[in-house]
Order: sequence, then structure tokens, then C-alpha cells
Amino acid sequence: MRKPVIICIDDEPTVIDSLKIELRRAVGDDCIIETAEGGKDALELVQELLKDGLEVAVVLSDYIMPDIKGDEVLTRIHNMSPNTLTIMLTGQASIEAVGQAIQNARLYRYMAKPWQPEDLKLTIIEAVHSYLQDKRLTEQNLKLASLNAELERLINEQAEIIAERTAELEKVNASLMRLVNIDGLTDLANRRCFDKYLAQEWSRLAREKNPLSLVLCDVDFFTEYNNNYGHLQGDNCLKQVAKSLEKSVRRPGDLVARYGGEEFVIILPNTDEEGALQVAQNMCSNIENLGIDHQFGLGNKLVTISAGVATIIPTPDLEDTTLIERADQALLLAKRRGKNQVVLYTSNLDGFN
Repeated sequence: MRKPVIICIDDEPTVIDSLKIELRRAVGDDCIIETAEGGKDALELVQELLKDGLEVAVVLSDYIMPDIKGDEVLTRIHNMSPNTLTIMLTGQASIEAVGQAIQNARLYRYMAKPWQPEDLKLTIIEAVHSYLQDKRLTEQNLKLASLNAELERLINEQAEIIAERTAELEKVNASLMRLVNIDGLTDLANRRCFDKYLAQEWSRLAREKNPLSLVLCDVDFFTEYNNNYGHLQGDNCLKQVAKSLEKSVRRPGDLVARYGGEEFVIILPNTDEEGALQVAQNMCSNIENLGIDHQFGLGNKLVTISAGVATIIPTPDLEDTTLIERADQALLLAKRRGKNQVVLYTSNLDGFN
């Protein structure tokens, strides 16, 4: 580590020599002591020292000098080396000059001539210590800023990693939720999702005392279709039926699900018998209008569906399975009546099999 520099500025050689002796007693070999006989010499000296990479810790300057006054010299030195502490030595400086030096030259202290040796010694020691402390503080702040920048970089890096992992996890969770709730063939809600949603809407509408309707439908002669056209074509048929059923409902609260095999179920919250019957009839017409060829069924040689409709205002003494059972009875009757039709559950169907 290079030693800090102390500069003495005075136009009288005897004063310069005296200052060097006093400063050497104060700091020993811990600092380099330089001298300048006037303001211009001092400015050139500071410029050279800074160019050589030396640190000018303290500058002591007389006020009255033939070329440049002390307050101006110290101001210029401060502009060249802002961290340098300055001391003015004179018995003739005005209050205004001292004020200028304090304001513009980072004046550390004003000392009158002739100075007291012990006072000068303590002042120099304190000034050098103050300079070194400021330097260490600056270095520590720079290190701290560097560490903070590195810490911020690491935090941002970790935040990016966490964000990526979170996005990956959300994607995996979404895939899992899809596997849990969506039928892999038709992309409709699956049986598990249907059961959960039915229970949810049953409880809600029981509180609100509003109707809940269910449409249970089945592809007519699907076994014959599968056996004759093959399972791949059968799967394609179910996909087309599923898409048509989904397009037949329009409200966000309605749910179309694959109930199992070639059976589908539609939950219609806040829908009375008339509304549910209309939805089911539209579904039957839409499926027939798909024009899917079925030469191994009966009737018009197209794929059709049969549907059973049931409506209940949920009450605490009933289970949600009651709604399914009633829709199933109505569907069974639609099948027995010749298929490709809708039957609405009524009380006279109780016990029908």
C-alpha cells in the first residue's frame, strides 16, 4: 500500500523547513511529506502526484502568497482531489476568506500563525486519520455496493429459476388436473369431474331452492357401429358426438361430461323441465344432422342418440343420485320406445324397469 502524501505550501523557505520538522515528528514515516513554495508550484505538484497514482491526504497552505491566495489554491486542489483535507495556516486571513475555504475547499481546520507545535501535531494526526477513515469507509461502501450488486444478481437469477420452476410446476399441475378431470378421448369432463360438479350444484341449488336438471343420453346402436366399422371409427364417432353436445349448451354453468362408454350426461343448473327438454331435443337433432353413416342400425341409417331428462329442486332429504336415477329411467324408456327421441321423467315412471 502506497503512503499518503502531506503537502506544505508557503512562500517562505524557513516556514517550509519548520513545517517539515513538525510534520515529521507528528507522522514519522507513515506519510510522504512534500513542499511547494507558492500556489502555482503546489497545483503542479498535486497534478503530478495524482498522475503517479499517489493519494494526497492533507494540504497545509499559507493564506498570503505572492502568486495565488491560499483559499483559491485550496479550492483548486479540492477540485482536483475532492477527498483531500485542507488546512489554512495564517494570521492575516479574513473571515470571508476562511468561509470561502470552508465552503469550496473542504477546509478541515484554520490555524493561526505562529502555531503551537503540539496543536499542529494533533491537528495533522487527526486529519490523516480522518482521511484514512473516509478512505476505508469509501472502500467498504464500494465493496458493499459490489456485494449488493452480486446479491441482487443472484436473487434475480434465483427468481428467474423459481419462476421457471413455478411455470413448469403449474404446467405439470395443469396436466395432472386435466388427467384427473378430462376424458382423454372426447376432451369432455370425465365421470369424476361430473360427480364433483353435480354434488356442488346440488348443495348450492338446495340453498337457493332453484331447479337442477340432468340430461342422460346414449348413442343408439353403438355396439353394432363399433363391431362393423371398427373401434377407431367408433372413437371418431364419439368425438364428433361429444363436440356436437358441447356446442348444444351455451351457458357457462352448464356441464357436458362423458358418463361412460357411449353415454354422456349434461348438468343444467337453474333450468326447469321445459328448458331441459328443449336442450335435449336440440341435442338429438344436432347429432342426427351430423350425418354420420350407420348402416347397421335401424331407421334412417344415421348415428342418433336417445336422451332421458329429469328435473329436481334439491332438498336435504334427497340425494343427488336421485336425479341420475330418474334421468336413467327416462333414458331407458326412450330406448324402449324406439330410440332417437327424448323422454322427460315424470312420477308415473317410478318403479319402471
